[in-house]
Order: sequence, then structure tokens, then C-alpha cells
Amino acid sequence: MDTGGYGFVDPDALTDHIRHQIELAMGRANAVMFIVDVQDGLTSADQEIAAMLRQKGLRTILVANKVDGTRLDPSLGEFARLGLGTPIGVSATNNRNIDQLRDAIAANLDLSKAPEKIPPPQMLVAIVGKRNAGKSTLVNSIAQIFEGEGDRVIVSEVPGTTRDSVDVRFEKDGHSLIVIDTAGVRKKRHMVTNDIEFYSFHRAQRSIRRADVVMLLLDATEPISEPDKKLAQYVAEEFKPVLLVINKWDLAKKTLQEKKKKGDGEIDERQTMEKYREYIDAELPFLNYAPIAFITAKDGKNVQTALDLAQHLFKQSRLRMTTGRLNQAIRSILQERTPSTPSGRKAKVFYTTQIDIAPPTIVLVVNNPAFIEDSYQRHIINRLRDMLPFPEVPIRLLIRPRGQRTTEAALDELDEKGAGEAGRTAKLPRAKRSRSKATRPKSRGRKR
Repeated sequence: MDTGGYGFVDPDALTDHIRHQIELAMGRANAVMFIVDVQDGLTSADQEIAAMLRQKGLRTILVANKVDGTRLDPSLGEFARLGLGTPIGVSATNNRNIDQLRDAIAANLDLSKAPEKIPPPQMLVAIVGKRNAGKSTLVNSIAQIFEGEGDRVIVSEVPGTTRDSVDVRFEKDGHSLIVIDTAGVRKKRHMVTNDIEFYSFHRAQRSIRRADVVMLLLDATEPISEPDKKLAQYVAEEFKPVLLVINKWDLAKKTLQEKKKKGDGEIDERQTMEKYREYIDAELPFLNYAPIAFITAKDGKNVQTALDLAQHLFKQSRLRMTTGRLNQAIRSILQERTPSTPSGRKAKVFYTTQIDIAPPTIVLVVNNPAFIEDSYQRHIINRLRDMLPFPEVPIRLLIRPRGQRTTEAALDELDEKGAGEAGRTAKLPRAKRSRSKATRPKSRGRKR
């Protein structure tokens, strides 16, 4: 477990939070690596930390970093005054003496029962949202459920406390879960003028791509914002199962109750939730299939329900349908409504099959892909959600002609060939490459 710098006076008033995290980490640890800086020499903060470690009786490995060469080795003796022995001189940048550090860890801990490999997590959940929506608070609420302690990440009233994406691993009853806590996203104009904001957004995007399920955290006390829409659009483009998590629901209800006239009684919570769903569908229509969880992360209310829903989406996105069931569904859709074309020619679907999961990827083999317009493809996807067990996850639909290679397949083949006969063609723009492939005389192969 890595911790924040002890004794560092943070301008955002996070010093007390950092110290609390350090104390929590020490309380859970079997051993502590105490890192000192050989180039700074022995400091008062080093002496304070050493006194605290001795008081707690923790098994400690003293490590002096930035010892880039043998010329700095004599400086290690100064740190013996800490009463923790002579430190191991290492250079993290140059990988110097890291093997000695591994040996010291093995000498101080019983590793006989330690796993040789960390088992892969069963699910990766990315929590994304705008700044101060409560993402880190939600991570801590999940920690409370799994570990009985809810202080895994720093939570502060200062917006933008989380500056990077952080993986937090949980283990419970033999099940492992990784929650990715991401930095909050701000409006585009802030990303242009601030490096931290720019990289925070792109790391949030990377976290979305890594995740099996995305929790898009929305602040119930504020309207849907530009950052909310930007993240939602990216989640949809990546075909990720997404749970819309409405946080601070208790505050939203309180505000509504105060606005309501006295004597009118309590607000109807179910009706309020339905209206909020209608509002989200209007603001984020491309995610109208995504389920919603109303939570109060600060109190842990309904957080377990949100986790259960995320697990349900994870399983749903990995279902695989038989070709027979898919063909039956497509026949029913075509009977209900036949696709129309400007030329009046009819589209004919020869067969349907599922070629992948996460997301469920379904291929329709037809007589002419141009006959299946975008609007009708959306209709097919919506009806497939009604007919198949994919009601709450994105579905990728591919339209392919029968007996012909697709443009993508031809391009992939050229890329695999690399240099040589196909090299010149492979360097052409994608559109030109596809045309040059399509206009070759079909009889050329047969003459050979």
C-alpha cells in the first residue's frame, strides 16, 4: 500500500486526510517500508516518523532512496540515528539494489502462504463523473461493505481531490473486485487551459476502456452538465455496460420537500424517481436502456444494490445466444416491420449469428447492407433488447453481405501481409484501398 507524503503541508488542506490514510495503512500492514531521501539527509519529519513506528512496535524496513551510486553510500550511516538500523540504499529510478530490498521483505515476512500470483479480478468497475459528484465517497462505501472499514481513499470537500485514476482492489468470500476511482471531469474550456484537467479526462477515458462495467455518477442536486454528457457519450461509443448512479439522493429529496408547500404531505419518492428517469432519458437518450440506482454514498444507502446491478450487467453482457434463437427473433422483427428503401427493393436477411460477447455482437448477413438503414438498425437493436436477455446492455449490430468479404476484412488481410506485394496498396488511405480492392476483375483469380 502506497501512502501520501508524511509532514507535507498541502495547499488544499489535505494534510490531515493524508496523515489519517498513513495511520490506516500502518494499522493494516504486516510490515512497513520507511523511505528516507539520502539527498535531503536526516530531517525532523524522518525522526517523527521513526518515533511513531517504534511506539507502535511495527516491523520496519528502513530504505534510503536516490542512492544513485556508491559515492552516496557513506551517507547512509547518518540514518542509523533513527534507531532502525542502517538503511538499504536504493535508487528507484535506476533500479539499484532493488534485489536487496526484496530479500529484506522476505526476511521480515512469512511468505510461505502468500500467493505466487495475484488472481485476476472477476470484474473491473470504473466510477466516473464530474468533479465533486462523490466518486471517492462511493469507493469508501464499497470498502465498508467488503472490509468493514470505509477509508480506502481520501475524501474531502475540496473539489478535485482525486487527481488520477486509482485501482482499489477488494476481496470478499473468495470473490475479487477492482473499483477504478477516477478524477472528476470538468468543462472543455478548463481542459484546454489546465494540464491536470486535460490528463484527468483522458485517464477517465482509459479507465472506461479498461472496465467491464461503468458506474456513471450523477449528482442529484445539480442538472445534467456538459461533463456528464461527454462521459456518457464516450461510454456509449465504447459499448460498455453502464449503470447510472444518482448520488446525493437524500439531499435532492430534502430540497424537493422544502419546496413543497406545507400541509401537502410527504413527496412520493417512487413518482419522483420516475420523473427523474424521464429527465435523464431526455438528456441522455442514447443511454435509455441503462438501469438507474438512487444512492446516498455518504451513508452507504443502496450502495449494495448498485453493486448487485453492476454484477447483473456484467453477466448480461457475457451471455451468448444460439443462432436458432437469434434467427427466430430477427424473423419476428421483419414480420412486424419490413425495412424500406428508396429504390423499392426489399432487404433480405439470410441468417443471423452472435460472434462475440462483452458487448454482445450480432451479425446480420443480408443481400445488400445498404438496404438496412441506420434508423432500422436502431429499431432492430431495440427489439432485440425486448426479445433477448440483453435488455440493459449495449448491443453491437453488424450488417454484412453474403458471399463477399467486408472492407474491414480486406484491410486486415493487407495489414497482415505488410511489405512486399501488398505494401504499396497498404499505404493508401482506407477509402482508396477499399476501392482498389473492389475494382479488381473478378476473373483474375479464376484465370490463374
